[in-house]
Parts: sequence; structure tokens; C-alpha cells
Amino acid sequence: MKKLLLLMLLAASPALAHARLVGSDPAANASVKSPTMIKLSFSETLEPAFSTASLTDSAGRTVQVPRSVGGPTITLLPIGLKPGAYTVKWQAVGHDTHRLSGSFGFKVVP
Repeated sequence: MKKLLLLMLLAASPALAHARLVGSDPAANASVKSPTMIKLSFSETLEPAFSTASLTDSAGRTVQVPRSVGGPTITLLPIGLKPGAYTVKWQAVGHDTHRLSGSFGFKVVP
């Protein structure tokens, strides 16, 4: 019976796989000097047409930055972020076509 349960769990594992955020630079809640790159790393290759990220300042205004999606990574390239709090909002779609989204904040210090 235990073997059957184990086999069922292993067979179901791929269905549980989604493009989860596994890391970022800067990290969530970090205080950093003005970054020239914000990198989001996901658990699997992303579908570029359906995956994106945006950056907002503490007033909720969108900061226009170039972005790219490649492999398991979304990259934002900010220029000259002023000291303050920022939020990165993301949505990611992997090969299983399930959309996940989330956000995290960081602070830019002088």
C-alpha cells in the first residue's frame, strides 16, 4: 500500500510544477544602492509572451524600464533609481500554461 501511495505521489509531481519565483536580485526586503539590474529567477523556463514584470515607486507610479524574458529569468534594467521604496510585480507562465503572479519590495539607499 505504501508503495502504491508513493507511486501516485511521484506521478502527480509534474502536475504540481509551475513557474515559481525562486530568487531575486535584489532580494525581497533588501536595502541596496541603486541597482542597474533587477533579476527574477523562476523554477522553469518561461513563456515570454505571457511573462512580465513591472517596477513601481513608493507613490505607486510605474517606473519605465527595459525588460526581457529569457529562459527561467525576467530582467529589468533600471537607470538611476532614487532612494526610496520600490515594488516589483511579476507574472509568470511556464510550459504548463498556469499563470502565477506575485510581488516583492526593496529599498534603494543613498
